[in-house]
Amino acid sequence: MQKKIMVFMIVLIIAVAVTQLYLEVPEVQEKIASYTEEDFKEENIYSDIESLAQRLDREILDGEEEFTVYLKEMNVEEINQINSSLNGIFGSGETYQQIGAVGERYKKVKITIKRTINYYVLKACLEGAEIPETETKAKQLYEVVKNVLNTVITSDMTDYDKEIALHDYLVAHCKYSEDTAQMAESDIYRAYGALVNSDAVCNGYAEAMQLLLMCAGVNSQFVVGTADGIDHAWNLVELDGNWYHLDSTWDDPLPDNGTDVLHSYFNVTDQIMSRNHTWNKEDYPKADHMEYNYYVKNQDYFLNFEDYKDKAYEVMVSHGNHRYEAVIEGFDETEEDMQFIFEGNYRYSSISWQTFGEGSYHVLVLNAQ
Repeated sequence: MQKKIMVFMIVLIIAVAVTQLYLEVPEVQEKIASYTEEDFKEENIYSDIESLAQRLDREILDGEEEFTVYLKEMNVEEINQINSSLNGIFGSGETYQQIGAVGERYKKVKITIKRTINYYVLKACLEGAEIPETETKAKQLYEVVKNVLNTVITSDMTDYDKEIALHDYLVAHCKYSEDTAQMAESDIYRAYGALVNSDAVCNGYAEAMQLLLMCAGVNSQFVVGTADGIDHAWNLVELDGNWYHLDSTWDDPLPDNGTDVLHSYFNVTDQIMSRNHTWNKEDYPKADHMEYNYYVKNQDYFLNFEDYKDKAYEVMVSHGNHRYEAVIEGFDETEEDMQFIFEGNYRYSSISWQTFGEGSYHVLVLNAQ
């Protein structure tokens, strides 16, 4: 009898050991977790910061306060840098806490969300959501955004019409901040600075443009990169299924000329933008169309100087406009070239010009004095 008990105990120990070893196999642990962990699904498993940042962006806009994911072969400490992969316009990750694990390969993490005032403004514009009483700056920003939309947007406008109306408003009413040595939390980096204070740097311009476009129902993205080697931000706008770069900061002349608005970087391609801007192209949609470029759309894009002269003279002299901007492909004008504008012209005492862009995309702006 004792011998039978001994054999049984040995078999039991072996069975327990085998079962323990079996349960330690990663594939087995994952299979069990797929039944026992309700949210252990492929769409909740992340192995890189960029993908997780995109998920966080979606959760922010969906109004979630927190959500749970599984990190595959990643440490929780790694996602502390997730906010650097976000545009941060509508919010960011606030806390990251490991609350479980699936074997040694998966860590279950809860992420809580912190929202910006832009989120409340967007929801108020699109859904009529009430802004919390405590969000006083959000209320101020919303009143400005609502006023802008009511002033410059009409029901019969196309997305292109809305884009140009919002772009021109922002550039005309905001000036590039002279005090750029402010902390990262300063309003000059936010839509609030650009729209309420009328004082911002590139991030504020681009954030304001993004908020205005989204509130007007125009699909767009916030882009981060560099311009002339300096950290910079701008937008991508989708029109009729194609994407275009829009840099409202670089369309605001320095020194600030009040209502004078440039369109040198209004709906340009990757190729044009790449001459002085850099960005991680894999993270953004491709922009390779010119149909909705400002100058192409307004028939102010010329292949030769002779055609340009006819239109410029008509606009500046015959019609009496004080300003004219156009593209002359691959042409660098000289002072002698520009004398045509004074032939029979008694309307202005002098006319100055500026050029923007490089290479074939050569923007020429005339200003009457």
